Amino acid sequence: MMLKLSAKAIMAAALVASIPAAAQSVSVTQQREAVAAWTQCIADENADEVHDLLVLDYRSNEYRRLIDDLADRRVSSECFNAMPRRYRRIELGGLPFAGGLAERMLEAGDGEPLVMRLSMAAIGTPAETYSYTDQVANCVARGAPNLVADLFATPVASDAETAVFTQIDPVLDICTQDGSSINASPLAMRSMLATASYRMLAAQTEEMNENDDA
Repeated sequence: MMLKLSAKAIMAAALVASIPAAAQSVSVTQQREAVAAWTQCIADENADEVHDLLVLDYRSNEYRRLIDDLADRRVSSECFNAMPRRYRRIELGGLPFAGGLAERMLEAGDGEPLVMRLSMAAIGTPAETYSYTDQVANCVARGAPNLVADLFATPVASDAETAVFTQIDPVLDICTQDGSSINASPLAMRSMLATASYRMLAAQTEEMNENDDA
């Protein structure tokens, strides 16, 4: 049996904008945990299409079509029923959705520790970037792959996540020293680093495939 997502289309700012300030910490934490639960289901059950999405230019019409399609995707009853009930209604879309998908795909890698894969990718073929924030996220992932791997090992909205972000801040300062600073929420920054990290790894796979075909 397949069950349908309840809705789609939020951007990172929408997670906070409509929530009263006094309730934001709890509500945003639950929202982030729900996004993680849904994206795990969708990535696990649609890995090929999620890969196709994450390597696209996110400014393209094809990206928008595919992310909308995935946000409307049905998931198995097993995955749905394993999810905490409070997470079963959640709007999906935009950067948080892509970031959650990317992070799940990183977790489901080829068996090597993520820190090893990111460290090798950091000295390998550069991934294409599509905006200033994307360039900065790529710079952080290449400059501090150990910290980025540590970040993805932390629960969302946790003290451990905050501690790793504190370690990442100096790297972020270096990566933005020739441009404007980036003030992003933990959700947005984690999502940007996840999508950038996934494309870093995908660039190495593409390079190896091209060499095999040569």
